[in-house]
Amino acid sequence: MEKPKILLIHGWNHMNYTSIGSVDAWTNRSHFTEELSKYFRVVRLNLPGFGGQNDPQTPWTVDDYAQYIDGVVQNEKPDYILGYSFGGAIVLRWKKVTGDMKIKAFLVSPAIIRRYEKKDLSGVQKVFKAVLPNSLISLLRDFYLTRLHKNQYYSKATRVMRETYRNIVVVDLREDLLEVLTPVTLIYGETDSATPVELVKETVSKSRVQHTLHIVREGGHDIANTHTSELVSLITKGLEV
Repeated sequence: MEKPKILLIHGWNHMNYTSIGSVDAWTNRSHFTEELSKYFRVVRLNLPGFGGQNDPQTPWTVDDYAQYIDGVVQNEKPDYILGYSFGGAIVLRWKKVTGDMKIKAFLVSPAIIRRYEKKDLSGVQKVFKAVLPNSLISLLRDFYLTRLHKNQYYSKATRVMRETYRNIVVVDLREDLLEVLTPVTLIYGETDSATPVELVKETVSKSRVQHTLHIVREGGHDIANTHTSELVSLITKGLEV
């Protein structure tokens, strides 16, 4: 019997930018994909701007990426889809927008909402916006993120990918989780500080459909590498694979 097909949507990692030479956005989690391949026909997707794929011509939003993977889904016709971190956000938005009810979705360490530990600069930003031209504000923002904050997701990106990054890091998709029409499986690391499970627990409990939530004990954001066997077991549990 032929194995079922699973489409993998990767997260946002500056090491995977096409502009710095990456040719496969799943290289940093290759052991995880190899383990999955024992049970599935694995399709490792490289999103635009990553893993050898050209940057989008203009800055993209989560909706643009969701529309893009919809085309991939129509072509590949997977039985399952898995989104990791930002990939999980894309899959969730895709599920909500398309209303897909056929493809089982796994969201691993999904970036439904992120946690940032930084000083509140909102007041300063408001003053800048009131007295400075947009072009200068843009230069100051670039200087802050590249030289002071030293955000590699931003500093190592091309212009288009910088703006795309700014578009996607601010999204809060908890409403999507509330409104999506079919259950999804969410898998979080217990100690994940980037996309903490605590921020979505209440939303999961109030959702229109009954989502499945798994928490990997002592796991962080990178449970694909640190808890590979446990993660694969959770994905394959109860499936005919």
